[in-house]
Amino acid sequence: MSDVVVVGAGIVGAAVARELAVRGVPVTLVDRGQVSSGTTGLGEGNVLAGDKDTGPELDLTLAGLALYDELEARLGDEARIRRKGAVVGHREAETWTAEPARAARLGVPARLIGPEERQRLEPALTGPAHGATVVPGDLQCDARAIARALAREAGEAGAEVRTGVEVEAVDMTGGRVHGVRTAAGRVTAGAVVLAAGTWTAPLAASAGVPLPLEPRKGQLVRLRAPRPHFVVHKVLEASYLGAVRSAAAGLQLSAVVETTWEGDVLVGSSRERCGFDTAVDPRLSDAMIERAAHLFPALRALARLDAWAGLRPWLPDGLPAIGPSEAVPGLWLATGHEGAGVALGPVTGRLVAQLYCDEPPVADPAPFAPDRFAEGAG
Repeated sequence: MSDVVVVGAGIVGAAVARELAVRGVPVTLVDRGQVSSGTTGLGEGNVLAGDKDTGPELDLTLAGLALYDELEARLGDEARIRRKGAVVGHREAETWTAEPARAARLGVPARLIGPEERQRLEPALTGPAHGATVVPGDLQCDARAIARALAREAGEAGAEVRTGVEVEAVDMTGGRVHGVRTAAGRVTAGAVVLAAGTWTAPLAASAGVPLPLEPRKGQLVRLRAPRPHFVVHKVLEASYLGAVRSAAAGLQLSAVVETTWEGDVLVGSSRERCGFDTAVDPRLSDAMIERAAHLFPALRALARLDAWAGLRPWLPDGLPAIGPSEAVPGLWLATGHEGAGVALGPVTGRLVAQLYCDEPPVADPAPFAPDRFAEGAG
């Protein structure tokens, strides 16, 4: 019998299992697919502070960036970490006027540059802009490889990793968690950590915890680069920050441009709450490329190689749910990271393990309390 069952083997769940296992906690990691076969591998693999503002998510992000130093030291080339930095471009005077104050609040090195320096840093970034913010510490990684490495490390530390096992519900006895029910039978444990991303809400409901989590669809397009280093940094327009924070259900479009590990150009981004639909919309690809071409005009002429869509786990207040439920003994949540799951996955695992083992937490867990959505909470 394990002390803890972790449901979901993406980067968040794998990190939780690893952090518990290295502390000597008997843990079982289960997933209906393979390790990192879901949302973790569908994004850009970004770890960003430059798209944040002051608040609990930024605090957790800063702790997460520090943890990526550890991951790079442990995993080396396997993690494929590129410290490329981010460039936030400002086409509107309003966002540019407010940017010095936001940049000062980030808690990481950031500097404002004018059009001439922007052109030097990103020669193909020729679209009109008032200026840009450079955040050199932001990075890109291979999130799928990192999740697999974390699951491997969990196994090496004694965890049982079970793939191809679909969890149907949290098993409850006498008002507290007793494990999980799967298609293959029960897995008994004194605690269950739900880290199943977009698919977490029904499992939480099976334990009596309301979680207004919804899938937030995002689409990406991959283009053939005309030459090496066509795009150097992760480049995003300032409106991206508002799109991430928006609670609107309708389509949110903002320009994001960077390169893949192989050197292709990756164009985003879109956000919309439309259920579990992951169909690619060619018209949306057209719109994203056209919007990104306001930053990089040469994008219009590049050959399209691929397009795909994934689902981000979204919660209404824009913060993940991390930690134990006070209402249901034994139930823990680690989900709702929206588009920051890669940045916050490893540090979420550490925070959960620290709370479980009564260690000082790497960040204040109060803003991420899983019960905050219950009627009368707060």
